[in-house]
Amino acid sequence: MITVWNRKVLIQDTDAQNVAAVWSKLRECKIKYEVVTKTHTSSFKRMLTQKQNIHFNMGGVPATWTEHPADYLYIVYVHKNDYNRAKELCNI
Repeated sequence: MITVWNRKVLIQDTDAQNVAAVWSKLRECKIKYEVVTKTHTSSFKRMLTQKQNIHFNMGGVPATWTEHPADYLYIVYVHKNDYNRAKELCNI
């Protein structure tokens, strides 16, 4: 089980495809991992974006569709004991 106390960051990236390639390799090699998605935008900005979308698009487009993909940071964690093996397998 991966917890806050026994995990280590394997990769941080804003490109979802790069992160997907990493976790796919980890899954293939049966290494436990955890992916966390964080946003660079504040909840206040997202709320304003959503309100603007409702106003201009009459509710047709969710706010997440209008945000730039680079607004998201993907973090892949692995167990500390698996870190070196995961790094080697993923060519990091």
